[in-house]
Amino acid sequence: MPAELQLLVIVIALFGFWAIVMRPTRQQQRRVAELQEVLAVGDEVIISAGIFGTVTALEGDTVRLEIAPDTVITVARQVVVRRAPEATPEAGPDAGPDHSKTEED
Repeated sequence: MPAELQLLVIVIALFGFWAIVMRPTRQQQRRVAELQEVLAVGDEVIISAGIFGTVTALEGDTVRLEIAPDTVITVARQVVVRRAPEATPEAGPDAGPDHSKTEED
């Protein structure tokens, strides 16, 4: 195999690695950084530890989150990784399939 062809294969492999792994990672990092910049009081967010909370105050590089009634924690702005999904209304007793047993003879 000629040296030029080997070099071309290596370059294509590196480009493929970048396209599959590095590019999506950088896009995700960019989205997280944008979220951290536009945080506002009242936003419901999730931090990297998996804790859900509501932003109660923004103080420079720190965020105060209410994680339960009257329970507020202070975290670094960098640990906020995404917004919490919109809450869906809880299903009432009439929602969903009926799983009660019936006798069939």
